[in-house]
Amino acid sequence: MKTTTFLATMAASVYATPTLFPGASTSQSQCPANAAQPDGLLPKGSISTSVLLPISAKKPNKAFAATQWAQVTPNDMCTIFNLELPAAATQGKICNLVFDFPSQLQAPGSFAFQGPGTVKFTGYAIGVGAVVGQTTYQNQPAPGPSPPNPPPVLKPGHSYVVNSAPCGIPAEAGTVTVSGSLCSPDTTFIFKQCGEQCPMGFFVVLTDA
Repeated sequence: MKTTTFLATMAASVYATPTLFPGASTSQSQCPANAAQPDGLLPKGSISTSVLLPISAKKPNKAFAATQWAQVTPNDMCTIFNLELPAAATQGKICNLVFDFPSQLQAPGSFAFQGPGTVKFTGYAIGVGAVVGQTTYQNQPAPGPSPPNPPPVLKPGHSYVVNSAPCGIPAEAGTVTVSGSLCSPDTTFIFKQCGEQCPMGFFVVLTDA
C-alpha cells in the first residue's frame, strides 16, 4: 500500500468516535504527567510549537508545507518542530522539552499510531529552525546538540521529558528558535499539536532552577 494511501487511512481513523470501556468517560481520565507537569496540564507560560514541517528521506529534495498534523513513517517521513523561546521569560529557569502523548480516551481524535513506538529525536543548532519552502530532508537546519537521554520509545497514555537543562539564553537575545526532528525506524505516527484539555505534542515547560 502506498504511503499516502496508508496515511490517509490512518488520518481518517483519528476522527472516528473512540470506543470507551463500560463506565468510562473522557472527563474521568487524568492527563498523563511528568516531572515538569505533575498534574499533566500545561502550566502558565508553557511554549507550544510555532512550526511543524514534514521532511521525507524518500523525497529528499521536496519542500513540504507546514502542517498542524505531524507525520512520522518508518525510515521515511519525519517532522521538524520549531519552538520560539522569549529570552525574558527564560531567565533563571529550567527549559523542559516535553512530549505529551495522551491516550485516545484522554484526547480522542488527536492521533493515529501503529508500531512499536521506537523514535529518534535529533536536535538542531540554537537559533535556527525549519523554514517553510526551503527546508527539506537534504537541506535540514544546521546540526546542534541532541537530547542526551531522550525516551527511546513512545506509547499512548504517557508524558515524556525529552530534555531538561538550564535555558541559558541571554536576557537581551529577544526570541530564540530551538528546533529538532522526530523520526522512527518502525512506527507510523500522526498527531495534532494541541494544548487544550490533555495536551498533545511538543512543548517547552519552564520550571524554577
